[in-house]
Amino acid sequence: MRVKKYTTRIISALAAMTICCSCSDKAVDNSSEIAALEKKIDKLTAKIESLSDNVNNLSDDEIEYDYDIHEIYDDTAVIKAYKSGDSSELNDKDLFIYKGLKGAINEIIDEDMSDYEKEKAVYDYIFLNTRFDESSLNAITDSDSDDSASPYGFFHDHSVICVGDATTFKLFMDALDIECTVVHSTENGEHAWNQVNIDGDWYHVDIMMDYGDKEAAYAYFNVPDSVKELGDYPWDHSDESDIKCTSTKLCYICNNAERLDDIYQLPQKLSEFTDSDNTAVYYCIDVPVGADAAVVQKQVQSVLSTMVSQYDEFIPLNAVADENRKRVCFGVSAFDVEEDDLDDFYDEDNEPENGIEIDFEKLEENFTEYLGELYDDYSFEYYDEYDE
Repeated sequence: MRVKKYTTRIISALAAMTICCSCSDKAVDNSSEIAALEKKIDKLTAKIESLSDNVNNLSDDEIEYDYDIHEIYDDTAVIKAYKSGDSSELNDKDLFIYKGLKGAINEIIDEDMSDYEKEKAVYDYIFLNTRFDESSLNAITDSDSDDSASPYGFFHDHSVICVGDATTFKLFMDALDIECTVVHSTENGEHAWNQVNIDGDWYHVDIMMDYGDKEAAYAYFNVPDSVKELGDYPWDHSDESDIKCTSTKLCYICNNAERLDDIYQLPQKLSEFTDSDNTAVYYCIDVPVGADAAVVQKQVQSVLSTMVSQYDEFIPLNAVADENRKRVCFGVSAFDVEEDDLDDFYDEDNEPENGIEIDFEKLEENFTEYLGELYDDYSFEYYDEYDE
């Protein structure tokens, strides 16, 4: 469990604080303050250990989600006003949204842009303005309600949750006459994202799960169903009316991927990446003749989730099998992140059928050569659901 690793690290830090305090005691006579601090450390340590035990004893079956589901914002009135130019019937919040929408479109959209260029411009605008435009943040809002699930929260406070990202993106798409929906998943905790139709093909767009820092990493920008199906938030796409997202023609990861000779080249490329000014990189490997692209996609995702994620410099993005089933593309962003415990690993004795053969000893040697040792608790176990 992640909590267990974090607990160990926190306790170690607390112990170091105690030692430092003891050293200070030799130089400065503040023994009473040190004693009080040590008591606080002991209490905090006990609380952390108790929390860790409680979390480690939980199973997924024991977790019950108890929360209010946010309503999906209805942008009908604002879009009607935007297209007609008549905002006289809007309430105060919708009027605020209307003005924000109109101003933003005038700022970022040109008439000669393609639908894809418009989509990406909106994606970048929402991403940047909900994360790093600190000068425009309002420290205190004039509303007692939580508007983070609506475009009002975006335009007014630049502070939104996933539902706010999704409804704001749809608002822009509706204004630009680009077909778009909101997917609202509540089975494993609430999450929302978009499906958008560009040039006749549908794609998933999930701004909240981008994994970028000061610039977007495009982890979920125009990805197919196969990528979202590997996530933790299921959605009902079993009926005939469900939108099928199968294209990768406009998938950002696929269209910006550098071809690697094989998966063993990845550590060297990531080593070069750390010396560059890029915020994210994208690679692809060929699917061998006779191999199943879906299986190779899951194998690559396993390597990203286990080996790559162990290095603090990297955040793994997604593996995407292109629609021609000839390549598996994937990305990595470079930001400071805390080391992650590995809940799922890869079992070398459980090699999946129709995938690629991976010599994990060789791959580990390459990671160690170019990026340093893997963590001591490193091991592999193949995802069970990938065998289904």
